[in-house]
Amino acid sequence: MEDIEENIKCEGFLFVNNFDSANLAKVENVEIKDKKISDKSDKSENDKSDTSKTEIKNENNKNENNKTLKNSLAQEPPSYEFNLWTKQDCQGTEYQNNNKTWFYFGIRAAEPGVVVKLNLVNLNKQVKMFSQGMSPVYKVIPGHPQWDRIRDKPLFIADDKNNQFILSFNFRTPENRNAVTYFAFTYPFSYTDLQTYLKKIDTKMTKQSTKFPDDIYYHRECAIKSLEGRRLDVLTISSFYNILQDREAKIKDLFPEVHEKRPFKFRDKKIIFMSARVHPGETPSSFVLNGFIQFLLNRDDQIAITLRRLYVFKFIPMLNPDGVAQGYYRMDTRGINLNRLYLNPSKTDHPTIYAARALLRYYHNSYKLLDDQVFETKKSISTNTVSIPNITINSSVSRETNKLLRKVTQMSVDEKNKFIEKGGQVRNALTQASEKSTVNQNSLENVSGTETESNKSTPRSESVQSGLFLYIDFHGHASKKGIFIYGNHFDDPEDAAECMLFPKLMSINNSNFHFTSCNFAEKNMYCVDKRDGMSREGSGRVAVYKLTGLVHSYTLECNYNTGRLVNTVPARIKETSNKLQGQVFVPPKYSPVIYEEVGAALGPSILDLNGSNPNSRLPNSQYRSLKALKTYLKLISTNHYQTQGKPLNKVNLSNNENDILVANDDVDTEIQQCRLC
Repeated sequence: MEDIEENIKCEGFLFVNNFDSANLAKVENVEIKDKKISDKSDKSENDKSDTSKTEIKNENNKNENNKTLKNSLAQEPPSYEFNLWTKQDCQGTEYQNNNKTWFYFGIRAAEPGVVVKLNLVNLNKQVKMFSQGMSPVYKVIPGHPQWDRIRDKPLFIADDKNNQFILSFNFRTPENRNAVTYFAFTYPFSYTDLQTYLKKIDTKMTKQSTKFPDDIYYHRECAIKSLEGRRLDVLTISSFYNILQDREAKIKDLFPEVHEKRPFKFRDKKIIFMSARVHPGETPSSFVLNGFIQFLLNRDDQIAITLRRLYVFKFIPMLNPDGVAQGYYRMDTRGINLNRLYLNPSKTDHPTIYAARALLRYYHNSYKLLDDQVFETKKSISTNTVSIPNITINSSVSRETNKLLRKVTQMSVDEKNKFIEKGGQVRNALTQASEKSTVNQNSLENVSGTETESNKSTPRSESVQSGLFLYIDFHGHASKKGIFIYGNHFDDPEDAAECMLFPKLMSINNSNFHFTSCNFAEKNMYCVDKRDGMSREGSGRVAVYKLTGLVHSYTLECNYNTGRLVNTVPARIKETSNKLQGQVFVPPKYSPVIYEEVGAALGPSILDLNGSNPNSRLPNSQYRSLKALKTYLKLISTNHYQTQGKPLNKVNLSNNENDILVANDDVDTEIQQCRLC
């Protein structure tokens, strides 16, 4: 056995480990005659006194696992067996921690056509996920270049007494001696994959000739470099409709590539901000984001055209490029969970989150720089122009408004609250001044990580004038089945219903999105993670809400394996019922294609939010109209969910949602029957 940092040789096998996102730490040969994980597994099942096993609640799953174990061993005994150790996040550094779910490596076999057993012996316990049928993925280069789940169900041992989780599976070596078989925890998407993907888009978009306002506007730039010098790419996608001659400002400490110009500004188009991979091992998030980007770049789809005409889209595809490249599961290279730092990130220690937050503040304030975002030299911002259609100049703020802004900025927190209660025409001025005021008073800079009553909620009025329309951060999820959203908690039923609206629309536009698995509880905003002791108050979703008051601020979660239900998706208004024939009602095993379909469903769901979808499914749903759907959600938030604080899957929303009767919108649509338990 040879233990080296990169490729590892053992018994004539080469374990390939010198590539982006790989993280194999050690390989050990297991003598077939003397030591078999399968023998230990069988013995431990019959001898409970030797090992304290983790109990699996679903007995059917447990029996199925045992049956699979016997069948797999009976098919063909392995010729080789290896124990493998994956690297912990930040292994070998002072920041080493206990995250070790992700694995990714390749094997070039010493002998073709033989069965090899692999035992990953030091993984984090993922009993629930693997008891529900989760399988790793593989590909063979050359020979089988696409990623697929392994064919035989893997076996696992959850040993509480020795704090072990061992995952085992067999594979047959390829006939080609030079072929490499790659295995991964789930479908990989590395930093190198991202750069290749973005270069393809760059090439495609540079070939387009701009002739019409609805042509695609695309821009790529580097917002900042990571701790290890990798790019934090930011994409801007819109149309040339309402584009201005002015470019976005150079924000202090950001945009290190001097040859890269900033994108142009737009008039009367709000920003939709999306990000992914703050947790590097959560690769489903990349596929969801890619699916939406591909949908948005479709030149012919009327929904995509409308989206580009109405909004400006900002994408950060990989918030933690160092963690991705190093093969980490959850942390950055200093052992930090970056999704807890949005309230007060450090430019030096957390540059990518610092850049993301700075951009969010800039767009929230409608392209206005705050005092701490302006270069000390006070150099004027370049306003390079280009010949583009339909250019107009943005209007300036009135002198009277500026006076009110200065007045509000100097107020204390208590004075602000009293000012809010007075209402009147000054409310809009308070909204525009909210960011500047909170920065000066540090009311949003919760350095200690603890919450106070004053910052626990943000007035709804503060989001009205925001330059942001929607924020989504994409993630993967190991335990909870399905694809679902975490939203923020609102006491007001109108705001609560508005927050639930986008996830509900997603369930109408995608068969694998689980609305009843969504969570909008206040507890889910402020709970402390057991693993790192950090509060979710610093997550992107909660911090953006606290920063802007934005109701549509979400975390979208994707299970690595499968879901628990499949929605009946209604036809679009321009489709026939034949489009629905052949729909599968058994939850599928999730794949990049399914994740990308979820990403594509974001498009029509965004347009459905304000009734601007030219080919909506909503009229063919049981709700018939946006007004009726909002009424239904308000009933949920008022009568059940918000008052009891239960997750939606704990609440029986109706005896049968298809029995909800709604009247036509022409006769003042209301829900006439909504049987809620």
